[in-house]
Amino acid sequence: MPSYSPPKRAAEFIFYVSLVDQSNTKLFKSSATIAAGDFQVSKDGGALANLATLPTVTPAASKMVKITLSATEMTADNVTVVCSDAAGAEWNDLTINIQTAARQLDDLSYPA
Repeated sequence: MPSYSPPKRAAEFIFYVSLVDQSNTKLFKSSATIAAGDFQVSKDGGALANLATLPTVTPAASKMVKITLSATEMTADNVTVVCSDAAGAEWNDLTINIQTAARQLDDLSYPA
């Protein structure tokens, strides 16, 4: 498995989030309903676009949402994911900013 620290520019990046339940903001939403348009990405402050891969609740019926950003979506210095329930009544909005790097710890030279 590749290193994820720091997230590498132009390489697929997978991470998990939990969404806050609108009806009880002390809890994360279990089995959140996710639809096209709920998750969008902006590269270096550019226009928002729907994610190529729709996030999924993983494992099923849990409070974790798996977000997969493609290598193309990660081709920026600042990648921002905006999460907003299009239906507007299930979970609260969330914004995540990811700063990428050209090299990761795995790329460092190892002395012979």
